[in-house]
Amino acid sequence: MRKMLDRLALFFRENWRQMLVIAIAVALPSSLALSGSDRKYGYLITDTIFVMGAFFFLASQIGKWGKILMHMFFAFTLFDFGLSFGSYLANCQFVTIDTFYLILGTNKEEASEFFEFYFPLWKVLLWAGAMLLVCILYICKRPKLQPSMKVSRVSSIVFLAVAVLCFPSLKREMREWCARIVPLKYVVIARMYEPFGKVAEHRHDLPLTETTSEHPDHIVIIIGESFSKSHSSIYGYKRPTNPELSELASKGQMLVFSDVTAPAPFTHIAFKSIFSFGDGNDSDWYDHDTFFDVFCQKYSTRWISNQKSHGIHENAQATYAALCDTVWFACQHTDVVKTNQDSELLPTIRTLADNDSTPSITIINLMGQHEAFKWRYPAAWKFFNPEDYPDYKEHQRVYMSQYDNATRYNDHVVASIFDIYKDKEALVFYFPDHGLDLYETDPDYCGHVREPVQASWDVCCKIPFFIYIPERYRAAHPEQVEKLEHSVDHPFNTGDMIYTLMQITGWNAKGNEPNGRGLLLE
Repeated sequence: MRKMLDRLALFFRENWRQMLVIAIAVALPSSLALSGSDRKYGYLITDTIFVMGAFFFLASQIGKWGKILMHMFFAFTLFDFGLSFGSYLANCQFVTIDTFYLILGTNKEEASEFFEFYFPLWKVLLWAGAMLLVCILYICKRPKLQPSMKVSRVSSIVFLAVAVLCFPSLKREMREWCARIVPLKYVVIARMYEPFGKVAEHRHDLPLTETTSEHPDHIVIIIGESFSKSHSSIYGYKRPTNPELSELASKGQMLVFSDVTAPAPFTHIAFKSIFSFGDGNDSDWYDHDTFFDVFCQKYSTRWISNQKSHGIHENAQATYAALCDTVWFACQHTDVVKTNQDSELLPTIRTLADNDSTPSITIINLMGQHEAFKWRYPAAWKFFNPEDYPDYKEHQRVYMSQYDNATRYNDHVVASIFDIYKDKEALVFYFPDHGLDLYETDPDYCGHVREPVQASWDVCCKIPFFIYIPERYRAAHPEQVEKLEHSVDHPFNTGDMIYTLMQITGWNAKGNEPNGRGLLLE
């Protein structure tokens, strides 16, 4: 026992400062991310103390290997600090499995825009300075700061006693606890990560049941990007961001739904929810029956996209696109990538629509209002200027004007797609994957959800939802149109689109019936 206590005291005396640096590096980014949220710091503090206590006891008892173990722990911690602090500076996020889906699903163009939008020079310097400071504090030795052996013995015993008291509750899920701890959380992330390619490996032969003899020939689903309901003039925003769609709504040609939410404020989760029967957060999301397992049996499916066809590894959009009969990505055609703006899709959409001789479901994936906003519209579409926003702070005005310009251009593109189908018997949906937090929950924050803040989550999940109904479709399916008109104020989540499409097309997947989850109210 005495020998053990002596080892504890000696290790504490020589390494207490390095252990303190590690503890701060582990806890600081999460503490910053939690600031302003409704969550409590209790678990963060007790988990950090317990882990550092367990590490301290182990390292102190293995002799010279204790130093090596501590240096390895610091290397893991430094990596985690850099990633976590960068994630906090970007959009106040924790590092989770979603972080790695985003990283692995991005490409160099998106990464370039991400850093341009979220990392101005002062953030880069702050991040680099913080990394350097952590390294200096860990490496720099100050012999004068070493306590005596007597003080070290008492301090080490007290520290271990406090660590024991911080032992995590057995009621807590082990995965939740491990997700807070370096390097255990990366083990958890690695075990949870499932490549998007697994979707293609788990195709299902679903038996379909016919619910009506009425089967519409053509369905079009336009999925936008990062369109916040709060910036749509159709929903009361005071700037004219939706002039063309507003006109269609005023003529009764387009239904405007008032209470629609996205499944999550992240693209990959939203897509997993929209295009499968599962929740995008399910650990076995890839094994659920998909949108395409149902509709590829009765319809020719097409995917037309202005998003990228791949990332570093895989992304949700390309994965689900690969399940379609026809796949067309603008980035793969050298004649349409000069501007990388959504109007480039219009000729291809028109060609497919004009040659639509078989029942079809067409999915159109736009870039919409993806950051950085200034690249989402041509220079000629600069309608709003920073000086048009005198009621906003100076640093907010540029982004606000750029976002509203992107929204107005998106309005034009969506209206142009609607126009392509105006003389056809087709039902056309439009909604974005999610919205953004545009200085709505914090005067200094603009971008994707600040995840720990529930108000930010709510803002980013409130989205526009429109259905364009040409006269030919209205005449052919009057009862269905009437049901849609009666549901415009019904709460709806776009994760239930698959059920809505089953209601509209008249085909149910056995075992996955809507049961009240679609737009058409019973």
